[in-house]
Amino acid sequence: MLPTTVSSPCPLLADEVSEEICAATGMQIPRGSAWVPLQIDLTAFLTASGDMDLAALEAALHTAVDRGDAGHENGAWDCHLRARDSWLNRRLAIAIRGWGCVVRRRRDDPRLLPTLRGLEQLADFITTTLTSRSQWLARRRGHCPALDVTRDSLKSSGVEMQARWRRAVADNAIRHRNLTSMSAWDVFPAHAPADLRYVDLLPLLRCANSVSFDRDIDISHWTESEFRGFYERVGAILRHDTATGLIAKQV
Repeated sequence: MLPTTVSSPCPLLADEVSEEICAATGMQIPRGSAWVPLQIDLTAFLTASGDMDLAALEAALHTAVDRGDAGHENGAWDCHLRARDSWLNRRLAIAIRGWGCVVRRRRDDPRLLPTLRGLEQLADFITTTLTSRSQWLARRRGHCPALDVTRDSLKSSGVEMQARWRRAVADNAIRHRNLTSMSAWDVFPAHAPADLRYVDLLPLLRCANSVSFDRDIDISHWTESEFRGFYERVGAILRHDTATGLIAKQV
């Protein structure tokens, strides 16, 4: 267990402490939370020249949000707590996969800063696209009720504070409390022994609202110190983001 929180792209919704493991996704999640998991494989949108087909990727991201929203409408949850959380937060875990595979197919060096910066720009496009789609759905179908819970807690805060909150909701309301997920292991190319040069891509974890430790690559050749070093690096990134998340967001 590493120190992780679950964040939201909406600045009006606070980070949450992760207290249990989701068996289906390998994510660390808040206790009793309900998630609709989906996947986007970035390699499906690479052209022959190594460029990313952003138009096709944008369409796929929109479809993922729409499918996830329908999953909450039609979902059957295993307990009352998860059913209520589904109604309250409408959480999506859209796993963005294939980061290491993109670097390998482009024949880029994963240790170089320009390689990471290029992927961070792609991550920003992905998160912006998903957030915009969720906001679009919020305007048409209603935002996630968690925002109304916060509004109710401000009833004794005065007219000015309530008016400020209404303006903030109008500008920032979202339909899904969480959108993006990423496995720490997806910085490595799939179907190959894990190459330690790719650990320099771990800062990409900062693009995700939830972090997974689901692994489908081979690390049998790693030494104990290499394995420990990998988790220490992941932990340092997650601890930094946890500390940053304690600072109040301004809207």
